[in-house]
Amino acid sequence: MARVDAVRNRARLVAAAREVFAERGLAATLDDVAERAGVGTGTAYRHFRNKQELAAEVLGNATEQIAIDATNALTIDDPWDGLVSFFESTVERKAADRGLYQALAGLGRAEDKVRHWPAILDATTTLFTRARDSGALRHDAEPGDAVVVFAMLGAAYDLPDTPAGPAWRRYLAVLLDGLHAGEHAPLPVPAPTFGSLDDVIAASKQRAP
Repeated sequence: MARVDAVRNRARLVAAAREVFAERGLAATLDDVAERAGVGTGTAYRHFRNKQELAAEVLGNATEQIAIDATNALTIDDPWDGLVSFFESTVERKAADRGLYQALAGLGRAEDKVRHWPAILDATTTLFTRARDSGALRHDAEPGDAVVVFAMLGAAYDLPDTPAGPAWRRYLAVLLDGLHAGEHAPLPVPAPTFGSLDDVIAASKQRAP
């Protein structure tokens, strides 16, 4: 019976953590999660050493889903539609989940980034290559640009929704227009070779006053 209770409590903690981290981001504590789950703090610590361990389990699943979304986008016949679908699904997930956005923005554990980012970047590279080869994506766009686009949209997640939908959709459309093939002046500098948003944030911090 004790084992059944332990399994049930762990499941409640994970479910509660999914809600709490989505709402409050990685600033939430293990005590916050335990309270939402309706269990004692001691029970929470018996299952997870700290909030980072619990966040890694919850956000790992969410990040894996982004890689799945990228793979599914490759099944869409039109390469540009596939790329747009990936951007929209990923941004929508990050806008709805503050913890996921912060984790992918480099605020989580470095080991989690190393585990999750390669699959996302690999699928993104394939999506970009396919769209570029079809003539839909501007020839000088690179997969690294997607990483920066995701970072740039972070500021739009907290904007109030419009009657037509969330504000981030407007700015994603603006950025996608810049990636679409057409009459563009060549990009003045090459794409950054960032492996993750950690590098984007580190670069921005270096320029901060």
